[in-house]
Amino acid sequence: MAERVAEETDPVYRAAARIGGTIAYGSPADPMQVPAVLPLFLDVIAAEYLLPAERCLDDCMTLVHAYAQLGIPAQVRAVDLAITNVSDMTVISRGTLTPRWEDSMIHGHTVVWLPTLDHLIDVTAEQFPEIAALDEGPVVAGRAGPQAAQDPAERVHFKRKHLRMTYTLAPLETTVALLDHPVPRASISDYRRRGVNVATAAVTILADSLPRTRLPQVPHRRAAALIEAVRDLPEHPHAEGRRFLLQGPDGSQVVAQLDEIPLPAGTPPIAQLSWLPSS
Repeated sequence: MAERVAEETDPVYRAAARIGGTIAYGSPADPMQVPAVLPLFLDVIAAEYLLPAERCLDDCMTLVHAYAQLGIPAQVRAVDLAITNVSDMTVISRGTLTPRWEDSMIHGHTVVWLPTLDHLIDVTAEQFPEIAALDEGPVVAGRAGPQAAQDPAERVHFKRKHLRMTYTLAPLETTVALLDHPVPRASISDYRRRGVNVATAAVTILADSLPRTRLPQVPHRRAAALIEAVRDLPEHPHAEGRRFLLQGPDGSQVVAQLDEIPLPAGTPPIAQLSWLPSS
């Protein structure tokens, strides 16, 4: 009983329980079901720890490393965001296509762009009061149908209740230049560590929520392999995040993090983030 109480007071446990309940209503064949778990987890954790809303670059950098672990290419992109109130057609602009650093703070807004899925993730959209008032969590928006055919490739629309959000992506080179700054450079190893931990949380949530019989429907082959690999592995508490116990060649137990777990031959590799400036 004491162990169960400890779990229920753990923010990570509560986040996993909350998100896991939503997965059963989706289709594992949906290309965005697995990717959507990661920003949901970050959002719930931020609420649990009362983190400040103005953390877009940190969360985006964490997410691109997390998606890489699942074999899903991802980019941080600076954006201009126009928020239109459709009831009176007033428009408020957030972000900019020309972000800049000032006193170790970014003037601008960033999202994660998933180029192979044509979707963006705005995990900190609720830093803007107009969106926060709706209390609906991260924005996961994609280009599809008539919109994709008519709009420029760098523009994504998303409607939430009475708000229409129009994201315009700055060129990737703009974000690369933004990240070529001492503040993000100093945190590269932390971003990767957090990304591995977020990917680990997502994989374990999915392993607990997706029956083995539905796993072949998941279109992301590395993510599916990781979900299956951790399903029956015992976890090991670690100061740096969740770890797993593997059987060593001599029969002893070995502590491993997510990217150290052996996967079947032919499993796609970790996605490369070659666009990031070298640290």
